[in-house]
Amino acid sequence: MSDKHGQYQIIATLGPAAKNMVRELIHAGATGFRLNCSHLTLEELSRWLIELEQAFQKRGNAMPVWLDVQGSKLRIGRLTQVMILQRGDRLTFRNSYSQAAREIPLPHASVFQMIRPEDNILLDDGKINLKVRSVYNGTFDVEVINFGELSSFKGFVLKNNDTELAQVSPRDQQLIEQTRHWKFVGYAISYLQSVKEFQLFRDVAKGRPLVAKIERQKVFTQLREIAEAADLTWLCRGDLGTDGSIYQLFQYEKKFIDHMTFMTKPSLIAGQVLENMVLNNYPSRSEIAHLGFLIENGFSGIVLSDETAIGNYPIEAVEFCRNYFDYIRK
Repeated sequence: MSDKHGQYQIIATLGPAAKNMVRELIHAGATGFRLNCSHLTLEELSRWLIELEQAFQKRGNAMPVWLDVQGSKLRIGRLTQVMILQRGDRLTFRNSYSQAAREIPLPHASVFQMIRPEDNILLDDGKINLKVRSVYNGTFDVEVINFGELSSFKGFVLKNNDTELAQVSPRDQQLIEQTRHWKFVGYAISYLQSVKEFQLFRDVAKGRPLVAKIERQKVFTQLREIAEAADLTWLCRGDLGTDGSIYQLFQYEKKFIDHMTFMTKPSLIAGQVLENMVLNNYPSRSEIAHLGFLIENGFSGIVLSDETAIGNYPIEAVEFCRNYFDYIRK
């Protein structure tokens, strides 16, 4: 909702930093919640949903809870510990879910069929850049170009790969089927590439609300159609900044704002919006200014990600958004 309807949305992503803090986040100003299911087992997800239901019962009414499903997004598997990657390191990817030795697990067999030497790979929203050096049967070797820390289930982007989903993955299907009875649950579909792909999830969700996450370049050719098919759209700049050149990110943000003139559903901004608050108790001045610009240009609120899921100041991040939106509304 925008200020025209009385309230901006503040969606807080739940994670380790927000454990046992649902009621405090509501008090701070959260209007809804997000759970990134790529980082959760079904058992962990159930515990979060029970905690949310109890908090909603105490306040007298429910809030929307968006379960972020993987869609066509690729992720690495489970690591035994955080890996520190240095420039020039040589690493091996193997088609598996869990790590063995120092190899990086990648549970997507299709990647191993299409990967070629000299291909570029981006991990964790582009923080880590890799170059493929050699390809074998069931493995491939890479060289680290941009270094960084790598943890389990981070996003994997093979540049110039536009393979679309033919059907909802078994994991996403199971997750939706086992959670759609929760009346406050909806689903945020990652890495959408077409209206056809979105409809696959509409069929499985059977009437539950759906968010279209806009984070691929090619989706802009069908943006209006997707926005009409969805209950909500999120412009997710993290993956959008890795799908193409990061220098084009402003152009896509502007293109999305231009399209909002014709959209009838609310749109939220997501992706490192208040990234400074992961480590600090206040956003940077540039973040404050840009958030104001985005709201002024039609966005109906914000999706906080790392700021509340793993950041040092999850309550303060939500409180800042509430106070800032109150100020803008005056």
